Amino acid sequence: MTLKKYRPETYWNKVAEKINIREDLKIIAGDDEPYYRYKRKMFLKLFDTICVKDKRILEVGSGPGGNLDFLTNKGCAEIVGVDVSENMIDLSRRILKNKNVQIQKIDGYSLPFDNNHFDMVFTSTVLQHNTDETQLKQLIKSICRVSKSEVIIFERIEKHITGHETNMGRPVKYYSDLFMENAFALIKTEFLPIQASYYSCGAIRKIFNRPDKEEGEPMSKISKILQSIVLPITSTLDRVIPIKRDLGMLFFKKNIT
Repeated sequence: MTLKKYRPETYWNKVAEKINIREDLKIIAGDDEPYYRYKRKMFLKLFDTICVKDKRILEVGSGPGGNLDFLTNKGCAEIVGVDVSENMIDLSRRILKNKNVQIQKIDGYSLPFDNNHFDMVFTSTVLQHNTDETQLKQLIKSICRVSKSEVIIFERIEKHITGHETNMGRPVKYYSDLFMENAFALIKTEFLPIQASYYSCGAIRKIFNRPDKEEGEPMSKISKILQSIVLPITSTLDRVIPIKRDLGMLFFKKNIT
């Protein structure tokens, strides 16, 4: 897929400019609303189950630095973040301040590190925004090259490839095949249980937000109020609704031959 309008660096630089005016810079990289704060909370609960102690960790697409900040008290041997957006990197440096975290700008498909340098490499809703298939495959190859043992991706998962030029949901098999080509086998898949909230808040956003609203811009007040009202109900329903789509955690291990 070749895209003419979407340029990740330009797009996320603009989103970073919008994030910069928020009180809470690190909560999420894109839209800031009750649903995404709830989703972030559920993500961190799942993320916290991963063993990172004494490991060298790389986040690809580290955005404003919230995940890197979360890792700073987990006993990691090394924490590194890379991003295609210089504005996002500036935000993350403000958030992390003097914490022992390295942050670098990348071109979006290659990584400036030695082979097998990191024990674990992870992404969080980053590959879904890599909608140029050629660059995505190059990036995954680079991710696998610099990981000695583990790769974990938190990405939008769908039964079939679907989406638009800035966000693409893909099947588990799509990712498992690409990682297998680079000697990484899928060993675990887990999804965030957020389906009732996803559909309810999604309907609210669609009805009450401006059709031309850009990512990172403030939501309408009524949308915010309605989401806050329904989330206590839908979050309870989320626990009992089976889910195999939306935000999935795919855990890959390097094949040792």
